[in-house]
Amino acid sequence: MKMIVLRYLLLVLGCVIVPDNMWGFELVSTSTPLTVYHSQNEADVVHTAVNLFIDDMEAVSGQLPVKTDLLKNARLLIGTLGQESSFDRYLSDWNIPTEDIAGKWEAFKIKVVERKGVQYLLVLGSDARGTAYGVLELSRIMGVSPWYWWADVSIEKRKSCVLPVGYENVQSPSVQFRGFFINDEDWGLVPWSTKNFDPQPHTTLGTKTYEKVFELLLRLRANTLWPAMHGCSTPFYFIDGAREMADKYGIVMGTSHCEPLMRNTNGEWDKTRREAYNYVTNKEEVQTFWMERLNELKHSENIYTIGMRGVHDGKMQGTGSLDEQTQVLSQVIADQRTLLTQSLETDITRIPQAFMPYKEVLDIYNNGLKVPEDVTIVWCDDNYGYITRLNDKEEQKRKGGAGIYYHISYFGKPHDYLWLYSTQPALIYKEMRQAWDYGVRKLWILNVGDIKPAEYGIEFFLDMAWNINSICSNTISEHMTQWLNREFGKSLAGPLTKVLEEYFHLAGIRKPEFMGWSKVQEYQKAKRKGGMTEVQDSEFNPFMFGDELQSRVDCYETMVQSVLACAEQLPLSRKDAYFELVQYPVLAASAMNRKHLYAQKARLFATYYYPAANEYARKSREAYNEIAALTRTYNKDIQNGKWDGMMDMAPRKLPVFEAPLLPDEVKRNHLLPAEIWMDGHIGPLVPDRVTELPLWSLGRDTELLFSLFSRGNRKIDWKVIEQPVWLDIIEKERDLLYEKTLALKVKEEKVQLLKNTKQKFRLQVDGQTYDFNISFARLPDGVKAETRGMIAWNASDYNGEPDAQIIKGLGHSQSAVLLPKGKTLTYEVYTASSGNAVLRTALLPGHAVNGGHLRYSVSVDELPSQIVAYDAVIGTGEWKSNVLRGQTLKETFFQLDTPGRHIIRIKALDNDVVIDQLMLDFDVERKFYQFPVR
Repeated sequence: MKMIVLRYLLLVLGCVIVPDNMWGFELVSTSTPLTVYHSQNEADVVHTAVNLFIDDMEAVSGQLPVKTDLLKNARLLIGTLGQESSFDRYLSDWNIPTEDIAGKWEAFKIKVVERKGVQYLLVLGSDARGTAYGVLELSRIMGVSPWYWWADVSIEKRKSCVLPVGYENVQSPSVQFRGFFINDEDWGLVPWSTKNFDPQPHTTLGTKTYEKVFELLLRLRANTLWPAMHGCSTPFYFIDGAREMADKYGIVMGTSHCEPLMRNTNGEWDKTRREAYNYVTNKEEVQTFWMERLNELKHSENIYTIGMRGVHDGKMQGTGSLDEQTQVLSQVIADQRTLLTQSLETDITRIPQAFMPYKEVLDIYNNGLKVPEDVTIVWCDDNYGYITRLNDKEEQKRKGGAGIYYHISYFGKPHDYLWLYSTQPALIYKEMRQAWDYGVRKLWILNVGDIKPAEYGIEFFLDMAWNINSICSNTISEHMTQWLNREFGKSLAGPLTKVLEEYFHLAGIRKPEFMGWSKVQEYQKAKRKGGMTEVQDSEFNPFMFGDELQSRVDCYETMVQSVLACAEQLPLSRKDAYFELVQYPVLAASAMNRKHLYAQKARLFATYYYPAANEYARKSREAYNEIAALTRTYNKDIQNGKWDGMMDMAPRKLPVFEAPLLPDEVKRNHLLPAEIWMDGHIGPLVPDRVTELPLWSLGRDTELLFSLFSRGNRKIDWKVIEQPVWLDIIEKERDLLYEKTLALKVKEEKVQLLKNTKQKFRLQVDGQTYDFNISFARLPDGVKAETRGMIAWNASDYNGEPDAQIIKGLGHSQSAVLLPKGKTLTYEVYTASSGNAVLRTALLPGHAVNGGHLRYSVSVDELPSQIVAYDAVIGTGEWKSNVLRGQTLKETFFQLDTPGRHIIRIKALDNDVVIDQLMLDFDVERKFYQFPVR
């Protein structure tokens, strides 16, 4: 048991620093160079990994390891099983068991062995890539981040690193092929590479750039790349040395859903010479086009995409009806397999092939398209992180297995998200774990856009692909903490985990790119190119739930202050990495929210001629300028301009990224008194009228906000002229001249003594009088109880212990509940009101991955259950709203005849029902965006 615990600690901490090496193998030493053996007969990828490790060792210890061709002279022995007989004899003579990795795919074993009082370290691989991963595991143990180059995580010096006697580390991948897709590279990777890192005469991602990509993949234990394929990029196989570089790093090349048989149709099809890319009318030329590439790749390791779409991301040409598309695609696949057999001269079932039912191709597949059993079917998400289809029971038996193509970056409708990485890690976990459980274990590919903004998301995804059990529903946060510990140290890992959890929480509620409430490809509704609609007001309500807009801004501001405070504690060597991985995304997202939300306030208040509009307009402009300044720092200052061109603050120049849309300056009118606007109202209050305040739930409500708006230069004069003993009204501190915020607070100990639960008070503002009635409700303690006409709660706050899974970090609640089919969640609530009520149920957007629908039933007390289907068809307005919001919102209506205790039950009628939040509301027309619960 002690050795198991020690092994776990070593895996987490890397190695142990000790004063001498009497009890283990000294991996790092500042005095004695490490002697290293590996056979010259090893594959290129092993040589590459060893050379990377040697560079890492020199950077860590200051000592350059010494290579030796003699096994007896080495202390670090590296080898692939079956590669060299003399090495295998050594293992046999030393009685080193290899059954735990022999015959496995890409497995490795690291073991400390003692021979005649001397410690040796063995790195064994079941195959060449397994050996390479084992070698680079040593770099991880020494503390070298896979992002040392791509995110400038400096390699720290170490005096010692010892692996104890008996240390053993055996690993193998959960998913066979793992990697990412460089996509939408027009605004980051291409301009950075071609103008800065690897200048080229044309927009070419050169071999120098691809080498850095391949190294990153190797260090992340990935083995597959779909290369960049937009029109701005020279096709991969046109780049001198690119294919050979992939072989050097052991990377398997593949291509996306619209690039069959390794051809970048978008960049390589010459319409002038070849005419239409149409299999119906131009079959011979299309086949010639494919065969040319196959003949070039006879000796390469590739996964061949089969099927056919349009030249780029469009439908196959030359077909009409769905049945015709199905018939033609069936013939395409049959002919492609013939071409593969002819060119590669091997059994077709031994050639890795992938078919992707992406977008319209899924309809063709569901229409009865027959895909050969040995082909891997690569399922897809809906571009926003929600998987659309997975294997049914028969498909799980397929010899070719299944894969997944998943997005954390996307260009397209309803709106791009290419700027910042902000997909909740918990969403990646939930979707990919589900895919694994459905047998999707052959190929995992992640669309990463330009790589750079998505560093953590990439590693999270690939860590799951390498070891599916390394992350579970309640350890997502721990994974982040370990990552931050490696990059920035133990003392900051905890505080920064809280920061990034909140960053992903707020982005799950609304991504920074979606804050303009605009859309793309709305061709019937927009005049701009690309069907871009204009920025409009958000659904956040400044006069609901204590000002939804300001609450969101304040959450970001809290994060910003934490980020800046942590930055002060970092050594200079890690500040650039910190800016790239933490500071830029958090501060830029904060500024984007302030830009839009303050502009919304400015536009609203300008319609009432409040000078506060001018102040909010200034704040909005400052936020826009802040994004520009942060982006300039990223491009020009970090690493002395290393990343110049990588960060674009306005990819595709969408309206959301433009300078804020602001009203004309409001002129002050010194003769007009200030006006008062109360939370929950749709406009300013009228003086000399009685206003009924929302029901105040004792022990739950904390404050009710009033905003006072000056219309001139004079100071706002306010006071309570009838001050009940139970009332406090205080002025909250704000940095505004023309708006004051008052908070009504109740002295609950005084209210408890009142016999009449309906009370009055009077407020005077600039000589004008406002009368208010307020009613108090005394509901049971420790229960969900009505406040201000509604009750809101997270789905995870259920009664009892049903067979349900809470996924930490998922949804608006950050604790969404995966409810198995047939299981029920029960909630006990108390109301002070009765009558018509709406139950708003917020669920995770999703799709019925095996057909049918996603449904749940809901009932209140003994009222009849209502059945609700909530999966939305991709492309519809409902689906667009869902993926932009990160929630599906459904309403069911009930008549509650009496106040008091009520029981709400929600039952899953299908698999994969994920419930996020609920709200029982007696104001069925309430306008808000975010459920008022954390």
